[in-house]
Parts: sequence; structure tokens; C-alpha cells
Amino acid sequence: MIASSAVPPAALDLLISQGFDTTSVDELAAAAGISRSTFFRRFGSKENMVFADQEMIITHVQTTLAASSVDAISTLIDAAHVVFDQYTVNPEGARLRHRLLSSVPSLRERELVSTHRYERAFYDFLVRRELANTASEKSLCLGVSAGLVAIHNDHLRTWIKDPASTDRSKLAHDVRLFLERFADLLGGENTGTTAASPTPTVIVSVIDPGSDEQSILQAVSAALKEHSK
Repeated sequence: MIASSAVPPAALDLLISQGFDTTSVDELAAAAGISRSTFFRRFGSKENMVFADQEMIITHVQTTLAASSVDAISTLIDAAHVVFDQYTVNPEGARLRHRLLSSVPSLRERELVSTHRYERAFYDFLVRRELANTASEKSLCLGVSAGLVAIHNDHLRTWIKDPASTDRSKLAHDVRLFLERFADLLGGENTGTTAASPTPTVIVSVIDPGSDEQSILQAVSAALKEHSK
């Protein structure tokens, strides 16, 4: 688990109550219990403060994906847990941030950028696993990445409304259910190839070496017909 949210809840609450555009950096710094210079050194801007934890989470997701040695489906579930756990460990901050994003269009646009970065992290992982070698596989991997983010975000929004309605185990269940629909793509290196039918063993015994080829073929044919009855 990485450190809890880098976004001060008191500062988020102030942005909601006073308005994003009308709240000054000095007020945010005071709410966060830091100086103005420390605020700029730590965050750079009001908008960066709102999304300060995103960089940590994305970095942790990328590390989780890069370090994994288990199958793709299990790895993607672990990565989804990284994001979900980071938000749910700080309920107050998660709810305040959700309220703020819902009321400020410019922040919602920034949130979309973060969403695409998560999708890209998942897609890059699938590429490294050599699961996106063809044009069709690339399209499927893009769809898998977007779907994974959508399922996570749906569970997170559900949790924000009612924490008892979902948890990390339910998230894992739905993510696995979704990913297993792409088992042919995500299942392993040999996925997608059809196993060849076993070659039957044929033993031909020629009792009379003087028999001609036609007689032998007729005898084999008769024996096969008799065996199939």
C-alpha cells in the first residue's frame, strides 16, 4: 500500500464550499496547514493539488504490472486493486474529490486524461506480454484496457455512494468475469491455436509376401470395414 492520499481533505472541502475558481492558494495552504511556498513546491497549482495522488497511483500500477510474473488476468486484477485500495483507504478524501470533480468541468477533463493514462498502462502491459501482435489483437487489448478501467470506476462510484455495496473482492470477481471472456487472448502464449487431432497409429501386416499391392489394399479396406462395425 502506498501512502494515503496526498490531497489534504480540508483543502478539498474548502474548494467545494467556496468554489474552485474563487478559492486562493493562500487559503488552500492555510487549510492544508502548510505555507504558500510549501504549497507551490509540493503541488505547483490548485489543479495539480486535486490530482496529486494520481501520479503516485499510476506509478504504483505501472510497477505492479512490470514486476508481475503471474498470468495476465491475475496481474490485471492486482493492478485494479492497487487503484481501488488507494481510494478506499481514504474515504473522506475520495468522497470530497468526487464531489469536486462533479462540479468543476475543467477538473473532469483532467480526470479523463488520468483515465486514459490508466488505460495506456494496462495496454502497454499487454503489449509487453506479446498479446497484441496483430491488428485484431491490438484492438482487443485496447478494448480490454478500457473495459477494465470502466469496471473499476463503476465499483468506485458505487462504493462512494454506499461503502457496504461493494468491496475489493466484488471488484475482483467482476474484473475476472470480464477478462475471462477474452481468455483466448489473455490465456497464454499458445492461446488461439487449435490442438491438432492425434494421428492414428496404423499397423499393416502382410502375411503373404507374394501378394500384389491391389490385394493388400483390398484386404486392409475389408479389415477396416469389419473393425468399424
